[in-house]
Amino acid sequence: MHTDIPVGFCDTQSPGVPLLNVLDAIVLRPTPFQEGGLIVSFLTEHGERVTGLAKGARKASAKWVSSFEPLSQVRLTLFGKEQSDIRRITRCELQASPLTLGHLESSLVVACLADLFDRCAREGVEDPRLFRLANACARALKAEPGKAMAILAYAEHWLLHLMGLLPHPRACGRCGREDTPLAALVAEGGWVCTACTPMDPGEGLPPGAREHLRLLRTVSAEACPPLDPRDEAQEAVTRLLRHRLLDELGGRLASYEVLFQIL
Repeated sequence: MHTDIPVGFCDTQSPGVPLLNVLDAIVLRPTPFQEGGLIVSFLTEHGERVTGLAKGARKASAKWVSSFEPLSQVRLTLFGKEQSDIRRITRCELQASPLTLGHLESSLVVACLADLFDRCAREGVEDPRLFRLANACARALKAEPGKAMAILAYAEHWLLHLMGLLPHPRACGRCGREDTPLAALVAEGGWVCTACTPMDPGEGLPPGAREHLRLLRTVSAEACPPLDPRDEAQEAVTRLLRHRLLDELGGRLASYEVLFQIL
């Protein structure tokens, strides 16, 4: 039976008393738990990371196991005290899934994106931009699974931006020029250009890096440019931003290891 409880409803506001919360959320990471259960992390519509326990979700008779696929959008009902780190999942209704049967690259990228958002989102900290970005990437993957790697690069760029780690490429952070090619991304000054940062050939960013960064900032996930191995600027920017993001998150993620071992 469909619940008529509105999103975000709590049956009581008394402190320390178990609450019933209904939220729109995106599945991040399901982790096996004892007695056939799952511990599942979610990104809520408010951009907060929450964790719930789904008892018996891995059993053959479980009715909702398909709802816990990474990056799926769900209507989630949690029961428990608001201060609890893990609450009980009483209902999880699948609304949309980015998975495309038979498309290996897209499935691997789904796992990478789920890991990224699981690391970036925080318990008790709301940032609705994270939910909007994850939702946009999931829709783009469903619409064009063949652009999976490009969508991953797009998400990496925007996650760095949302974390405050990616300055605007409009002007050089040292000399302020806008008409010279970018040379590098440095800790002090952000993006710096070739006019004020002499570099050996092959060490700096190829021509076109600034234009590619501007494009990533102005298009939607669905319209992000497909990866072109002949585009040196695109390849260099993607590699640079990926290294910067993974380094900030504590190193290479297991999902990335699998992605690059298989592809």
